[in-house]
Amino acid sequence: MIRNVILLLLAVSGSLTSKAQQLMASYEYIPSPVATFKEDVYYDGTVKIAVRDSISLKKETTTGQSEDEMESSELSVVLDAGKIFRKIVIQDPKQKGLIETRSLDSKNYLVEDHTFKAINWNTDYPEEEKFGNKMCKKATTDYRGTKVVAYYDPSIPVPAGPYKFGGLPGLIVMLYTESAHPHYWLLKKVSYPFEGQIPVDRNYIQKLPKMSLKKYVEQHEGKIAEQMRIMRSKLPEGVEFSTEIKTKTRGTVEQVYEWEHGSN
Repeated sequence: MIRNVILLLLAVSGSLTSKAQQLMASYEYIPSPVATFKEDVYYDGTVKIAVRDSISLKKETTTGQSEDEMESSELSVVLDAGKIFRKIVIQDPKQKGLIETRSLDSKNYLVEDHTFKAINWNTDYPEEEKFGNKMCKKATTDYRGTKVVAYYDPSIPVPAGPYKFGGLPGLIVMLYTESAHPHYWLLKKVSYPFEGQIPVDRNYIQKLPKMSLKKYVEQHEGKIAEQMRIMRSKLPEGVEFSTEIKTKTRGTVEQVYEWEHGSN
Protein backbone atom coordinates (compact mmCIF):
# COMPACT_ATOMS: atom_id res chain seq x y z
CA MET A 1 0.00 0.00 0.00
CA ILE A 2 2.78 2.46 0.92
CA ARG A 3 4.62 1.76 -2.33
CA ASN A 4 1.48 2.38 -4.40
CA VAL A 5 0.77 5.73 -2.75
CA ILE A 6 4.38 6.86 -3.07
CA LEU A 7 4.25 6.12 -6.79
CA LEU A 8 1.08 8.21 -7.02
CA LEU A 9 2.79 10.99 -5.08
CA LEU A 10 5.67 10.99 -7.51
CA ALA A 11 3.33 11.25 -10.48
CA VAL A 12 1.13 13.94 -8.97
CA SER A 13 3.78 16.22 -7.48
CA GLY A 14 5.94 16.00 -10.57
CA SER A 15 3.33 16.81 -13.19
CA LEU A 16 0.47 18.77 -11.69
CA THR A 17 -1.16 20.71 -14.52
CA SER A 18 -4.36 22.64 -15.03
CA LYS A 19 -7.36 20.30 -14.95
CA ALA A 20 -10.88 20.91 -13.70
CA GLN A 21 -10.52 18.95 -10.44
CA GLN A 22 -7.11 20.23 -9.37
CA LEU A 23 -7.14 22.44 -6.30
CA MET A 24 -4.93 24.03 -3.65
CA ALA A 25 -6.52 25.21 -0.41
CA SER A 26 -4.78 26.97 2.49
CA TYR A 27 -6.18 26.51 5.99
CA GLU A 28 -5.49 28.14 9.33
CA TYR A 29 -5.13 25.29 11.82
CA ILE A 30 -5.67 26.10 15.51
CA PRO A 31 -4.92 23.22 17.92
CA SER A 32 -4.91 25.44 21.02
CA PRO A 33 -5.58 29.07 22.08
CA VAL A 34 -1.86 29.87 21.88
CA ALA A 35 -0.85 28.28 18.57
CA THR A 36 -1.86 28.67 14.94
CA PHE A 37 -0.36 26.77 12.01
CA LYS A 38 -0.70 26.91 8.24
CA GLU A 39 -1.91 23.80 6.41
CA ASP A 40 -1.95 23.58 2.62
CA VAL A 41 -4.04 20.93 0.88
CA TYR A 42 -3.43 19.80 -2.70
CA TYR A 43 -5.91 17.70 -4.68
CA ASP A 44 -5.42 16.44 -8.24
CA GLY A 45 -8.74 14.70 -8.73
CA THR A 46 -7.59 11.49 -7.07
CA VAL A 47 -4.83 11.97 -4.48
CA LYS A 48 -4.99 14.48 -1.63
CA ILE A 49 -1.82 15.74 0.05
CA ALA A 50 -2.05 17.88 3.20
CA VAL A 51 1.13 19.73 4.26
CA ARG A 52 1.20 21.37 7.69
CA ASP A 53 3.95 23.77 8.75
CA SER A 54 5.72 23.01 12.00
CA ILE A 55 6.35 26.67 12.79
CA SER A 56 3.52 28.40 14.63
CA LEU A 57 2.23 31.53 12.88
CA LYS A 58 1.51 33.27 16.19
CA LYS A 59 2.24 32.47 19.79
CA GLU A 60 1.74 34.26 23.07
CA THR A 61 4.94 35.11 24.90
CA THR A 62 5.44 32.71 27.78
CA THR A 63 8.09 32.14 30.41
CA GLY A 64 8.74 28.63 29.13
CA GLN A 65 7.99 26.25 26.32
CA SER A 66 4.30 25.42 26.01
CA GLU A 67 2.99 21.90 25.42
CA ASP A 68 2.07 22.83 21.84
CA GLU A 69 5.55 24.22 21.14
CA MET A 70 7.17 21.07 22.50
CA GLU A 71 4.89 18.87 20.39
CA SER A 72 5.60 20.98 17.31
CA SER A 73 9.35 20.68 17.84
CA GLU A 74 9.16 16.93 18.37
CA LEU A 75 7.03 16.23 15.30
CA SER A 76 8.90 18.47 12.85
CA VAL A 77 9.85 16.95 9.52
CA VAL A 78 12.51 18.67 7.41
CA LEU A 79 11.52 18.59 3.78
CA ASP A 80 11.77 20.51 0.52
CA ALA A 81 14.14 23.49 0.14
CA GLY A 82 14.86 24.03 3.82
CA LYS A 83 11.21 24.34 4.77
CA ILE A 84 10.10 22.56 7.92
CA PHE A 85 6.80 20.71 7.81
CA ARG A 86 5.15 19.28 10.90
CA LYS A 87 3.08 16.69 9.09
CA ILE A 88 2.30 15.45 5.60
CA VAL A 89 -0.77 13.28 4.96
CA ILE A 90 -1.16 11.46 1.63
CA GLN A 91 -4.54 9.95 0.77
CA ASP A 92 -5.84 8.06 -2.23
CA PRO A 93 -9.47 6.89 -1.88
CA LYS A 94 -8.72 3.98 -4.21
CA GLN A 95 -6.12 2.64 -1.78
CA LYS A 96 -6.79 1.16 1.66
CA GLY A 97 -5.67 3.48 4.48
CA LEU A 98 -3.25 6.39 4.05
CA ILE A 99 0.31 7.40 4.84
CA GLU A 100 1.71 10.31 6.84
CA THR A 101 5.04 11.66 8.08
CA ARG A 102 5.72 11.60 11.81
CA SER A 103 8.74 11.92 14.07
CA LEU A 104 9.95 9.91 17.05
CA ASP A 105 13.15 10.49 19.05
CA SER A 106 14.24 13.12 16.50
CA LYS A 107 13.94 10.63 13.65
CA ASN A 108 11.40 10.98 10.87
CA TYR A 109 9.19 8.11 9.67
CA LEU A 110 6.68 7.36 6.95
CA VAL A 111 3.76 6.00 8.99
CA GLU A 112 1.12 3.76 7.44
CA ASP A 113 -2.37 4.35 8.83
CA HIS A 114 -3.73 1.11 7.38
CA THR A 115 -6.82 1.08 9.66
CA PHE A 116 -8.09 4.41 8.31
CA LYS A 117 -11.51 4.07 6.70
CA ALA A 118 -13.54 6.39 4.49
CA ILE A 119 -15.35 8.85 6.76
CA ASN A 120 -19.10 8.32 7.08
CA TRP A 121 -20.60 11.83 7.15
CA ASN A 122 -24.11 12.82 8.21
CA THR A 123 -25.18 15.59 5.82
CA ASP A 124 -28.85 15.62 6.81
CA TYR A 125 -28.88 19.22 8.06
CA PRO A 126 -31.18 21.86 6.53
CA GLU A 127 -29.35 24.89 7.94
CA GLU A 128 -26.61 26.75 6.08
CA GLU A 129 -23.81 28.95 7.40
CA LYS A 130 -21.95 31.73 5.62
CA PHE A 131 -18.16 31.96 5.93
CA GLY A 132 -16.90 35.03 4.11
CA ASN A 133 -18.63 34.90 0.72
CA LYS A 134 -19.19 31.14 0.83
CA MET A 135 -22.58 29.67 1.73
CA CYS A 136 -21.86 26.32 3.32
CA LYS A 137 -23.76 23.21 4.35
CA LYS A 138 -23.22 21.35 7.62
CA ALA A 139 -21.97 17.80 8.13
CA THR A 140 -20.99 15.79 11.20
CA THR A 141 -19.22 12.53 11.92
CA ASP A 142 -17.78 10.49 14.76
CA TYR A 143 -14.11 10.02 13.97
CA ARG A 144 -11.99 7.83 16.23
CA GLY A 145 -13.79 8.82 19.42
CA THR A 146 -14.20 12.49 18.51
CA LYS A 147 -17.27 14.30 17.20
CA VAL A 148 -16.37 16.41 14.17
CA VAL A 149 -18.43 19.26 12.70
CA ALA A 150 -17.67 20.46 9.16
CA TYR A 151 -19.07 23.10 6.82
CA TYR A 152 -18.53 22.53 3.11
CA ASP A 153 -19.11 24.57 -0.04
CA PRO A 154 -21.08 22.68 -2.75
CA SER A 155 -20.13 25.35 -5.31
CA ILE A 156 -16.56 23.94 -5.20
CA PRO A 157 -17.34 20.27 -6.01
CA VAL A 158 -14.05 18.88 -4.73
CA PRO A 159 -14.24 16.21 -1.96
CA ALA A 160 -11.20 17.55 -0.09
CA GLY A 161 -10.45 19.07 3.29
CA PRO A 162 -7.73 19.46 5.90
CA TYR A 163 -5.77 16.74 7.71
CA LYS A 164 -7.43 13.34 7.09
CA PHE A 165 -10.88 14.81 6.39
CA GLY A 166 -12.70 14.87 3.06
CA GLY A 167 -15.28 12.93 1.09
CA LEU A 168 -18.03 15.55 1.23
CA PRO A 169 -19.81 16.88 -1.90
CA GLY A 170 -17.83 20.10 -1.69
CA LEU A 171 -14.63 21.61 -0.31
CA ILE A 172 -14.50 21.83 3.49
CA VAL A 173 -14.41 25.51 4.49
CA MET A 174 -14.53 25.19 8.27
CA LEU A 175 -14.07 22.17 10.55
CA TYR A 176 -13.77 21.71 14.30
CA THR A 177 -13.76 18.91 16.86
CA GLU A 178 -15.96 18.76 19.93
CA SER A 179 -13.55 17.39 22.51
CA ALA A 180 -11.56 18.22 25.64
CA HIS A 181 -8.87 19.57 23.31
CA PRO A 182 -10.81 21.13 20.39
CA HIS A 183 -9.05 21.63 17.07
CA TYR A 184 -10.16 24.13 14.41
CA TRP A 185 -9.48 24.51 10.68
CA LEU A 186 -10.61 27.55 8.67
CA LEU A 187 -10.15 27.98 4.92
CA LYS A 188 -8.15 31.14 4.17
CA LYS A 189 -7.44 30.83 0.44
CA VAL A 190 -8.33 28.54 -2.44
CA SER A 191 -6.95 28.16 -5.98
CA TYR A 192 -9.37 26.26 -8.20
CA PRO A 193 -8.35 25.15 -10.73
CA PHE A 194 -4.75 25.04 -9.53
CA GLU A 195 -1.65 25.15 -11.72
CA GLY A 196 1.58 24.27 -10.02
CA GLN A 197 3.58 21.64 -8.21
CA ILE A 198 3.31 20.24 -4.69
CA PRO A 199 6.24 21.55 -2.58
CA VAL A 200 7.33 18.19 -1.19
CA ASP A 201 10.75 16.58 -1.53
CA ARG A 202 9.75 13.30 -3.20
CA ASN A 203 13.16 11.65 -2.78
CA TYR A 204 13.09 12.39 0.94
CA ILE A 205 9.64 10.83 1.32
CA GLN A 206 10.79 7.66 -0.47
CA LYS A 207 13.81 7.21 1.79
CA LEU A 208 12.03 7.57 5.15
CA PRO A 209 11.94 4.40 7.29
CA LYS A 210 8.48 2.82 7.41
CA MET A 211 6.36 2.18 10.50
CA SER A 212 2.73 1.21 11.16
CA LEU A 213 0.52 3.73 12.97
CA LYS A 214 -0.17 1.21 15.74
CA LYS A 215 3.54 0.73 16.39
CA TYR A 216 4.15 4.48 16.26
CA VAL A 217 1.36 5.24 18.76
CA GLU A 218 2.58 2.51 21.12
CA GLN A 219 6.18 3.76 21.04
CA HIS A 220 5.24 7.45 21.23
CA GLU A 221 2.87 7.01 24.15
CA GLY A 222 5.28 4.62 25.85
CA LYS A 223 7.88 7.38 25.73
CA ILE A 224 5.42 9.85 27.25
CA ALA A 225 4.51 7.36 30.00
CA GLU A 226 8.19 6.90 30.83
CA GLN A 227 8.67 10.68 31.02
CA MET A 228 5.68 10.91 33.38
CA ARG A 229 7.10 8.09 35.51
CA ILE A 230 10.40 9.94 35.83
CA MET A 231 8.61 13.18 36.75
CA ARG A 232 6.51 11.34 39.32
CA SER A 233 9.59 9.75 40.88
CA LYS A 234 11.11 13.20 41.43
CA LEU A 235 8.15 14.57 43.38
CA PRO A 236 8.56 15.05 47.14
CA GLU A 237 7.15 12.23 49.28
CA GLY A 238 3.39 12.51 49.69
CA VAL A 239 2.90 14.74 46.63
CA GLU A 240 0.75 13.29 43.85
CA PHE A 241 -0.19 14.31 40.33
CA SER A 242 -3.64 15.90 40.20
CA THR A 243 -6.59 13.82 38.96
CA GLU A 244 -6.76 16.05 35.87
CA ILE A 245 -3.24 15.11 34.83
CA LYS A 246 -3.80 11.41 35.54
CA THR A 247 -6.91 11.25 33.36
CA LYS A 248 -5.84 13.68 30.63
CA THR A 249 -7.13 12.67 27.21
CA ARG A 250 -4.98 12.48 24.12
CA GLY A 251 -4.21 15.96 22.88
CA THR A 252 -4.88 14.89 19.29
CA VAL A 253 -7.92 14.58 17.05
CA GLU A 254 -7.78 10.79 17.41
CA GLN A 255 -8.95 9.67 20.85
CA VAL A 256 -9.62 5.96 20.20
CA TYR A 257 -7.99 3.87 17.48
CA GLU A 258 -9.52 0.87 15.73
CA TRP A 259 -7.27 -1.64 17.50
CA GLU A 260 -8.36 -0.34 20.92
CA HIS A 261 -11.52 -1.29 22.81
CA GLY A 262 -14.59 0.85 22.17
CA SER A 263 -13.38 2.00 18.72
CA ASN A 264 -15.81 3.19 16.10
